[in-house]
Amino acid sequence: MNSSSTEKREIRKFGLIAICFFGTIAALAIWRERAGVMMVFGTLAVAGVLFALVPGPMAPVYRGWLRVSHVIGRITTGIILTLTYYLAVTPVALAKRVFSGAPIPLRPDPQAETYWVGRVEPVQPKARFIKRY
Repeated sequence: MNSSSTEKREIRKFGLIAICFFGTIAALAIWRERAGVMMVFGTLAVAGVLFALVPGPMAPVYRGWLRVSHVIGRITTGIILTLTYYLAVTPVALAKRVFSGAPIPLRPDPQAETYWVGRVEPVQPKARFIKRY
C-alpha cells in the first residue's frame, strides 16, 4: 500500500484493523477502570467503525492519518537507527579494534611488494558452487 492509496477496500481493511486493535485496548481500559485511556481508544475504535462502514466520506481523514503516521514512522526510524548505531555497532567496533587491532592497514606500506593475503583454506570444488547452503 502506498501513502496515496484511498481505495475503499484499503480504507475498510484499515477500519477493521483499527476496530480490533483500538477496541481491544479500550476494552482493557474499561476492565482496568482507566477512563481517560478508554475514552481515547474508544474514540479511535469508533473511528475504525466509521472507516469500515462509510469509507468514501472518511477518505480525507484516512489520507491525513497516513500522512501523520508516515511522519511519525520517519522520526522513530531515525531515532531507532541512531540508537542502534551508537549503542550496538560503535561499541562492538571499538572493542574489536582494541582487542584485535585494525582489520586492514590504515596507511600504505612503502616496503610492501603486494597487499595480497594468501588463502589458508583449501579451494572448494566447482560442485560446491551449485548449492552453496
